[in-house]
Amino acid sequence: MPQQPPTDAPTPAAPGEPAVADGFAPAQIAADSVRIEEEQRSQRAARSVVGSALVVSLATLVSRISGLARDVLTAMLFGFGRDIDAFFLAFTIPNLFRKLFGEGALSSAMIPVLTRYRLRGDMEATRRLLGTMALLLALGLGGVSAVVIGIMWLLPAHWFGDVAKFEAFRQYLSVLLPYVVFICLSALQAGALNCWNRFGLPALTPAIANVIWVAVLVGIWLSPLRSQPNMAVLVMSAGVLFSGFAQWALQIPELKRAKLFSRPRLALGEPGLRETFKAMAPMLFALAVFQVNTFMDQLLAELLVSGDGAVASYAYASRLFQFPLGLVGVALGTAMFPLMSRFAAANELDKLTASLLNSTRLIAFVALPAAFGLAALAEPITTLLFGGRTPDTAMLHRCALVVAMLCLSLPIVSVLSLLTKAFYALRDHKTPTRLALISVAINLVANIILLQTPLKEAGLALGTALSGAVNLTLMVLALRKRLRGTVLDSMRAAALPATSERLAQPMSPSKVREIPRSMLRAALVSLVMGVGAYLVEGALRNKFGLTGRVSLMVSVAGGIAAGFVIYAGLSLALRAPEMEQSLARRRARRT
Repeated sequence: MPQQPPTDAPTPAAPGEPAVADGFAPAQIAADSVRIEEEQRSQRAARSVVGSALVVSLATLVSRISGLARDVLTAMLFGFGRDIDAFFLAFTIPNLFRKLFGEGALSSAMIPVLTRYRLRGDMEATRRLLGTMALLLALGLGGVSAVVIGIMWLLPAHWFGDVAKFEAFRQYLSVLLPYVVFICLSALQAGALNCWNRFGLPALTPAIANVIWVAVLVGIWLSPLRSQPNMAVLVMSAGVLFSGFAQWALQIPELKRAKLFSRPRLALGEPGLRETFKAMAPMLFALAVFQVNTFMDQLLAELLVSGDGAVASYAYASRLFQFPLGLVGVALGTAMFPLMSRFAAANELDKLTASLLNSTRLIAFVALPAAFGLAALAEPITTLLFGGRTPDTAMLHRCALVVAMLCLSLPIVSVLSLLTKAFYALRDHKTPTRLALISVAINLVANIILLQTPLKEAGLALGTALSGAVNLTLMVLALRKRLRGTVLDSMRAAALPATSERLAQPMSPSKVREIPRSMLRAALVSLVMGVGAYLVEGALRNKFGLTGRVSLMVSVAGGIAAGFVIYAGLSLALRAPEMEQSLARRRARRT
């Protein structure tokens, strides 16, 4: 019986195929793309993009729920005081590096490269690339962390208006900054696993980190540290650092099972390494400007809004906003990126366009009701979650206003994330960079102006929405120009066998016309749903005399349930295709 070729061996080039510098021949990529798709059709274990997005959404839901528990405990312990302001300001800096070298530029630059390595079947090259990137990340980020910590301790505290807050800030930063090394290594691992269609564990590791954080907070609550805010926040910072280590360590066994694990090595001649850094350069520039702008937003809130609590108010609201954002934009974008990279590598732009249009419609169907519903219930939800033992009514109202303003950004940011990844899949990193710079400039100017209005820190959220809308408009116009004609190609491809991915099905004239109608329908139904949820929650809280934390929980749950029933009922009554397709898939699974 003839032996099968080893899975780690690269696929030989097609006869007569011209060689290319990195060993990836266009016809070879296309052929391997077809082969992988046929494998997905024939294997029952294969998972579609919708299925992958569902896995990521479920894992993200667990992560968001555990994160919500973390934030509720944090608010109960520290409220809106000086120490928690300093913590959130310090935590913005490791988050900056995480976005730059973890979830942002590195993942976006590496996934197309790893996708082509997978199409080639060259596992040894993949391991070389991953081992080298891991070593460079550890050395580079470790060195940067040491330098930043050193600079912070060299700065005289008396340069700053609130000396005690600055002292607390640099204490917390010294503990938190090494976290970035582990979280970026974890993001590198997650990107590799996603390329091999392993989405569950990478999406679940943040939930495990949140559980660790919650355990630390419970320990603080039960200990004498509860009455020592500064020391308690230091212990919490150490818990955050350990949670980063846990996220990195827990993915190593999964990497070994996928044959992707590599010890640190220094293979600087690996072609994929050069490609990754070449792709990262413009993204790093854009993300650096954007993330520094995010830090400046927090700093401006500290400087331009009098008193304590502005940074904490915006941080709590942002974390609540991340709950629906993670379930909608992040989940679908994470699942779509490897697929879009494969379509772009195989030059199947008709499928890429179809998947973008269908994904945008799906995002609108989910993000719009989430945005309207959260905005309608912002006040009671904020009071319920962040009220603590002794609610600060004024600060809770300010936090609720931030939540409502952030809701304007939810559909915008969700679609922006998807479109940005489409550009990265097409290996066009300059266009998103150029457009992001325009958006950042608008955002900075808007924030400086709006922070000095009665909106206070809610002005940051409104500025984000305004700059995001401009960025989205410019990106749609640029992508439309880049993919011109591919919708027609997808229509002509309707006569061919359908792809195995639901969101990449060939378009038709009726499907194209249905997309704007679907978005308008979702917006109108979401508006009705938001009004209904607001009225039901208010009736339960006021008309029936519900007071106290437990009663508030009942009224909020009633408002959410009413919103869900209204949205689902009207979507069915109006024959929304997204709802009908979802029900049809459920019936198919049962049979």
